Amino acid sequence: MRRRGDLTGLQLLGWAALGAAAGAVAGFLLAEWVGGVDRQRLERAARRARERPPRPRLSAAAGARAARAALSGDPELRGFAIEATPVARGVVELRGWVPTRAARAHAGRVARAVPGIETVVNSILVRGEDDRSPAGGYLATDQSA
Repeated sequence: MRRRGDLTGLQLLGWAALGAAAGAVAGFLLAEWVGGVDRQRLERAARRARERPPRPRLSAAAGARAARAALSGDPELRGFAIEATPVARGVVELRGWVPTRAARAHAGRVARAVPGIETVVNSILVRGEDDRSPAGGYLATDQSA
């Protein structure tokens, strides 16, 4: 006894044929769009995959925590109050004060070396340079972000 809404065998066969035809057309169009796949193309793709292993993707907060840990663990930066703020996945912003430009650049390199950090926005200011009042009377810290 057939319930209302059940498909007959002929209807099932028709829908299966329609699905197979749609899949064949989609496959043909995709092959035309992507291009042919040959041995050389597969070897290049495999070589690229072996050359650069994927970096782990950290959440924004986890990336900032990892950058803070790396900065506090570095002997050259241990005494400075450098803050790592999450911006986005794989992006952190560094804020704080350091005595030299070299320390500022070093902090950026340390944060960038953390696995999962792809971009570092280095907003660290240098004492003696960024806290001097220019002719207009404004400081670097007076600017809005």
